Amino acid sequence: MERTLVDPLSLLAGPVLAYWWAILLIALSTLARLTVVKGCIGEAMRHVALRLRLPREHYHLRRNLTLPTSDGSTQVDHVVVSRYGVFVIETKNYGGWIFGKPLDKTWTQKFPHRSSAFQNPLHQNHKHVRTLAELAAIDDAALFSLVVFVGPSTFKTPMPPNVTRLRGCLAYVRARQAPLFDDAEVTRILGRIDDGRLEPSWRTHAAHVEHVRALRAGRERAEAALRQPACPHCGGTLDEYVYKTGVHIGQAFQGCTRFPACRYRVDLPAR
Repeated sequence: MERTLVDPLSLLAGPVLAYWWAILLIALSTLARLTVVKGCIGEAMRHVALRLRLPREHYHLRRNLTLPTSDGSTQVDHVVVSRYGVFVIETKNYGGWIFGKPLDKTWTQKFPHRSSAFQNPLHQNHKHVRTLAELAAIDDAALFSLVVFVGPSTFKTPMPPNVTRLRGCLAYVRARQAPLFDDAEVTRILGRIDDGRLEPSWRTHAAHVEHVRALRAGRERAEAALRQPACPHCGGTLDEYVYKTGVHIGQAFQGCTRFPACRYRVDLPAR
């Protein structure tokens, strides 16, 4: 009796075609949970909201600007240029409870079973503001720094007026009605920004990401060096060692990492 070979792919084709919509929904739902995708969705939503709610004839929006700096580059989420000032907007798509004060170095994002620190976004945006001020020759009085949280987060400490949610951001921008520039000056500022920004491309983005990683690594090295005690004899760093021989074998001591040039050491108490 002749046996018929069955293609396993044909067995799957029926269920896939019948439930393609469910499979697509699951795939999209999984994709939407990814941090990168959530960030892109949040950026798109903010861009659309700013476009729809701020009249184009008075407010000129630029987004995802990578600007050159003396030490590399910096990336600005949104800039709104108008006769009423230049608004530099740093966006955060965070959930959980948010704790922070304007002068704190770091803020805290807290969930029921975990918490994490992140750079104070006001400090982060300060560099963006200074870079734009130099690039487009804008007076400090005409520059406004804004931090906008768009994720499902809740502020658990009082925030200044320029740290807000999307609706508050729009209200903050629209509340400025005293003209600071004429139309010619607005055109000049936009031209400076468009001419000065780095070309938007994957190469530009990759270079900026690498620059940020290098800065973070440098900060971590500097902080680690500050945490390490200094040698009182030569100023080098001290590290912990254990005697391998002699009467003190097994005992811990602190010694200078410049040994043998520097022979400073001090015994540590037994643990």
